[in-house]
Amino acid sequence: MSLSSLISRLTSALVCCALLPLLGIGDSYAQGNDRRGFLWEVRKGKQVGWLLGTVHVGRPEFYPLPPSRLVPLQRADAIVLEADISDTPRAIAATQKYAVYPEGAPGLETRVTPELRQRIESVLSRNQLDPAPMMRMKPWMLANVLALFEAAQAGYVPALSVEAYLLRVAKNESKPILEFEGIEQQFELFEKAPWATQIAFLEEALKAVESRGVRRELNRIVQAWETADRGSLERLLAEMRAQSSVGSRFTVDTILLGRHPQMVRKIETMMADGKSYVFAVGALHLVGPQGLVELLRARGFTLVER
Repeated sequence: MSLSSLISRLTSALVCCALLPLLGIGDSYAQGNDRRGFLWEVRKGKQVGWLLGTVHVGRPEFYPLPPSRLVPLQRADAIVLEADISDTPRAIAATQKYAVYPEGAPGLETRVTPELRQRIESVLSRNQLDPAPMMRMKPWMLANVLALFEAAQAGYVPALSVEAYLLRVAKNESKPILEFEGIEQQFELFEKAPWATQIAFLEEALKAVESRGVRRELNRIVQAWETADRGSLERLLAEMRAQSSVGSRFTVDTILLGRHPQMVRKIETMMADGKSYVFAVGALHLVGPQGLVELLRARGFTLVER
């Protein structure tokens, strides 16, 4: 497989969510839970917005979202996502720049220990994945792709993520899609990490795939999201924060909590312009003492869970 073909395949997992016609998904599940997902109303003075917790993969029965979650989407002037990955050329360019080794450069198989290479090849073989293109990925990208593949094996796909649904709603309602960061900034977080941290992150992902930990954790997040069970989500976050390995600390401190100050500043700045926004972020970003809900309260906002 050529490098250009590999890049297209890597980014397809990201951009397909923006291309899927979610209007065709039935509403058989809508009769179930009107509080599916997490939603907070955000106020300060005359400013009003909504904070919506998402899951980055999904199943057909997630949609449509219940009326209590759709009303803010209809009222808002714009929807703000962590990253808008509907621009396929942009996503491919970011993947090529940050996530894979260029043609002619040594691959990952020459950059890791024989023991780690054997573990990678074992996981790839078990899942009938060709090691040649996988070894063109940076360690952090391979970790994410392995986790994504494991999620797909459990029936969850990015094409059915909440973000995919929101992109479709925004298009149908002719509402702008704005970003907290963008795919480039998210990739930079991984790429700027020390090599030892990137390897530790990959090792954590391998361990989670080998033990089926990815599926168990994802099932917990999805179950909490489906039932708006904030307590379960907070317990999961507390367990993640209690882990002391290098890979786990990077995930929690940098990829999760480390992004919150900038997100809070973005929310403050945007709400100050007098428009109303739905701020949609992964559900784990919302909870805990360093989550967005508590950080916004500390900045003088009133948040009411809906």
